[in-house]
Amino acid sequence: MKPGPKPKPPAVKKAQGSFQPSRGGDLVEISALSDLPERPDWLTTAGEEVWIDDIARVTVGSLVTARDSTVFATYCNLMGAIIETWRSGEVPPAAHLSEARKMAEQFGIFGRKSRLVSDPGADKTNPFARNGFQARK
Repeated sequence: MKPGPKPKPPAVKKAQGSFQPSRGGDLVEISALSDLPERPDWLTTAGEEVWIDDIARVTVGSLVTARDSTVFATYCNLMGAIIETWRSGEVPPAAHLSEARKMAEQFGIFGRKSRLVSDPGADKTNPFARNGFQARK
């Protein structure tokens, strides 16, 4: 059986007119912060290539700011080393691939879904209330 379609972000659902607070009403899309990461001087050549490729993706609608410059540069160096390993015809260590994936997920590089978080202050509504179901007390 094939998996179903991926859920759409709340902003897209609101624009389409299909947003229901009982389904995803507690999700909030994280907006981009204004200060850009600063490129450190210790980036490798391969790391600089990754920095140039990914900086546009992480500055628009993600969590990377100037405070995250060192960690983002570490990610760029790690990805650069992985790319160099692939280009040399070898397979990079699985631990490096796994860590690069985790870091990319932290920076919101994997698409809009990775930048959605639950809103702890949202009202807990009962989606079955319209059918006459009352929550037990």
